[in-house]
Amino acid sequence: MKERREAELLGEAMLRVGETVGLQISYLLTPMNEPLGRTVGNALELAEAIDVLRGAGPPDVANLVLDLAIRVANAPRDQLQRWLQDGTAWKKFVTMVEAQDGDATALEKMTQIHRAPVIREIKAKRRGRIAKMDAQRIGRASLLLGGGRQTADDAIDFAVGVSDLKKVGESVEPGEVLMCVHARAEKSCERAVLMLNGAVAIE
Repeated sequence: MKERREAELLGEAMLRVGETVGLQISYLLTPMNEPLGRTVGNALELAEAIDVLRGAGPPDVANLVLDLAIRVANAPRDQLQRWLQDGTAWKKFVTMVEAQDGDATALEKMTQIHRAPVIREIKAKRRGRIAKMDAQRIGRASLLLGGGRQTADDAIDFAVGVSDLKKVGESVEPGEVLMCVHARAEKSCERAVLMLNGAVAIE
């Protein structure tokens, strides 16, 4: 949603749906003036989520996880944060995966299993501070690469997307990487790079 009021209306609609079917629903409104975390794309985002479960990962992702968790957990936020940092959350998740006959070791090498053959860096052309990241354009670039469906019949490429995203407010030097494009082929990579060249404003 581009406007806060639109997001509020959607949230209120979800509350009413929950009430209708006897479920307690809550929601959070979060800004989308830049991508959450430093990645966009299926395997890339999953690897980032695993980092958070293991006590690392981008602070904005970890904070959102905690904001959501305190709405459904009996433990206070500081305890939940300790469980992320001391490995308890990761061990519990591994136990859940293995209880369903999943291979938890595959989670730790997600970006090796789903690795795009073409990876291209987009670099800063001048020194400055990141003033804006166009989240919509970055999302569209990931879709263009095959990271989402444009029609219901489209297959999703788990390996493609964007990684190493700079965050608003960070300083950059000329030649410093602003983001990396992960693509299946050179042609789709070129198209995504053209789209993403205008996605970052440096002041």
